[in-house]
Amino acid sequence: MRFRTSSGLSIAYRSRGQGRTIVLLHPVGVCGAFWDGVIAELEGEFRLIAVDARGHGGSDVPSKPFNLDDLADDVAELIRAVGQAPALVAGCSMGGMTAQAIGVRAPELLSGIVIANTAHRRNDQGRATMEARAQAALKGMPTTLHTTLSRWFDADLQVLRPDLVLKARDWLLEADPVVHCWSWRAIRDLNYADQLAHLKVPALAIAGLRDQSTPVAAMKDLAATIPGCDYREMDTGHLAPLEQPAQFAAHLREFANKISAA
Repeated sequence: MRFRTSSGLSIAYRSRGQGRTIVLLHPVGVCGAFWDGVIAELEGEFRLIAVDARGHGGSDVPSKPFNLDDLADDVAELIRAVGQAPALVAGCSMGGMTAQAIGVRAPELLSGIVIANTAHRRNDQGRATMEARAQAALKGMPTTLHTTLSRWFDADLQVLRPDLVLKARDWLLEADPVVHCWSWRAIRDLNYADQLAHLKVPALAIAGLRDQSTPVAAMKDLAATIPGCDYREMDTGHLAPLEQPAQFAAHLREFANKISAA
């Protein structure tokens, strides 16, 4: 399915199941299919909406750069149109940054947010690293594969679950290199720390113990910034919902039921 936003871009999404709405936001360079394992676990209990971020998957490719606020506004418009607000929004990596932006910009649309495998602020060194990734993307997606997959999957997992690595590889190779560059520049400018300190939406932060991109310390810092934020850890790398969809779904279920009972 597709939804045209006020920006003129058509955003692709898939909706499965019935019940309370959970909106799922994927990492950079992939698409809504990233969430298929989690959806399979939860579609008997919830309505799951997996969104393709602008320029990703089946969504329109924009003609100009965008930032995290733009990505958040796309999702907010979609929730208003088809999401049966208030919705629980869950995001991993770039999707977790987008979830933060929605919490800051449109908290009235949310019953809660789940932020996985991502930070909420960027220092000078972090910004330089993100800019280097942006520039590398412009050389073509094949040049980014080794470094990206090595960050996402540690050596042991690459041996144990080559199917996941191949799936991520295929998604990356299908990505638009210019959009990938713009996405890294949006990620480069992440800084919601001050605003999240005043967030009144229930929140859950999920860290991966083997995450090479977002260390546990950064996730604990994020959780400590948001008032009343719940915190969980999973024995995963950077893509917790892809590595362990059943456990991630269990955390979503528990959190959704907790905020529904409150």
